[in-house]
Amino acid sequence: MNKFFKLSLILLGFGSCKAQNTTSKVNKNQPNIVYILADDLGIGDVSGLNPEAKVNTPNIDKLISNGMTFTDAHTTSSVCTPSRYSIVTGEYSWRTKLKARVLDGYSKALIEDTKDTAPKLLQRKGYQTAMIGKWHLGWNWELKVEENLEMDAKNPYQFKNDISKKVDYSKPFKGGPTDNGFDYFFGLNASLDFPPYVYSENNKLILIPTETMKGDGRNKDFPGGRKKDLVGGQKLKRKGDKAPGFKAEQVMLDLTNKSVDYISKSSEEKPFFLYIPLTAPHTPVYPRDEFLGKSKAGIYGDFIQELDWTVGQIVTALKEKGIEDNTIIIFTADNGASKASFPVEFESKYNHKPSAYLKGRKASLNQGGHTVPFIVQWKNEVKPNTKNNTAITLGDLYATCADLLNVKTDKNQGVDSYSILSLLKGKDNYSRKASVYTDFAGRFSIRKGDWKLDLNKFDKKNSLINIKEDPSETNNLFQDEAYADKKKELTSTLNDIILNGRSTDGEKLENDGPKVWKELFWLKNKKKK
Repeated sequence: MNKFFKLSLILLGFGSCKAQNTTSKVNKNQPNIVYILADDLGIGDVSGLNPEAKVNTPNIDKLISNGMTFTDAHTTSSVCTPSRYSIVTGEYSWRTKLKARVLDGYSKALIEDTKDTAPKLLQRKGYQTAMIGKWHLGWNWELKVEENLEMDAKNPYQFKNDISKKVDYSKPFKGGPTDNGFDYFFGLNASLDFPPYVYSENNKLILIPTETMKGDGRNKDFPGGRKKDLVGGQKLKRKGDKAPGFKAEQVMLDLTNKSVDYISKSSEEKPFFLYIPLTAPHTPVYPRDEFLGKSKAGIYGDFIQELDWTVGQIVTALKEKGIEDNTIIIFTADNGASKASFPVEFESKYNHKPSAYLKGRKASLNQGGHTVPFIVQWKNEVKPNTKNNTAITLGDLYATCADLLNVKTDKNQGVDSYSILSLLKGKDNYSRKASVYTDFAGRFSIRKGDWKLDLNKFDKKNSLINIKEDPSETNNLFQDEAYADKKKELTSTLNDIILNGRSTDGEKLENDGPKVWKELFWLKNKKKK
């Protein structure tokens, strides 16, 4: 009996240790985070958000039923680069020297070495961090011969002339994802319509681009002229250097497989942050053959259904790993739908509206340019099939990660980021008072409460909209003197956010570059007076 009793204690102790070890692998205070970013997707492109959509997105819809949908989520800009900068850093991109436009595949690194980022923050708390997909924030190529090259007058991060023949593709680059908080990176430097067409892993190219990608796009010999070739426009990609065997049509599959592989091989001892900025449905609109004809919105809809398939593969990988319940899954997009990917003329042809009831598309200040799907599944924490109507921005990732992990951050970092953690948990401690949006040209818009003000140097293009009463922006109140005080209030708030160098509380900071630049025409005019 005595021997049996001792053996029982040993077995019980072993069982207890085993249970403790299993529990330590699943730390609910440090959930995994998977951030899936579509490229140019409107709220009307998700069937679960738009019953009239001519696409079918069952896997994204499943996230909706399992989680929380933010019905008033916005990017900080209606174009790629500035929007992605805010996601990674938690600040508006116009606080850098990039006041307008986007970067290309040879642009210099936009994120300064001293800038904190969401992945850096997570690294410090023991997270494995990885990025698989499209970067589009520039990096510094090694040149064959060190020389000073002239920069584009419109873009301080972009070279005036083509430098592709000056780049030493065999050397590591600097200022990319692995220098900004990611332990691992696989993907592309910029959009899939910009050269060089080659995959990178960590800080080096996987293959040297020794071939040339043939350009594609609108055909000048198209009947009626180039502008009539709408399908050709959907296939836009610029001529440039290409790695042997690189196929744009295979990129979505490659990114999907890499993401699934990363999840399946992730360590169970440490949580991970996996950022997956995909390339669909941005031009070139290249769905794989197995998705052709699957939607009722042409190749654009087919490409979205391939995107949805990718989401399904990622969620399945989490389930098979046994970690879905302790993973925050975020699905969103970097801006609204593109007119190149899905021409406006196709809205009537296919009876599909990527922006649904909203006005505008990618690159504009209208709601359709920067309102995006934003869906969060976090099982056992976020109430299933719920909606939140708070106006949030994608720049809130930095502060939300800090709040989630109870991290005190430097007061001069993430200066435009606010935590949405309380919203996810059914409370309302979101402290953002106003949001700022910019378009491709760097023009400004501010949203405060129910009101939105778009500023343009051409007076007739200014607008003041009550978004709550008029979400489709049909009734412009800018010229109505009854709302003069509202215009002053919004302009004053915008001025403070710009000139204080931050929108969060804290000491006043300086933006990079000039204090007042040309897109701040109302401040320049004031300064002249």
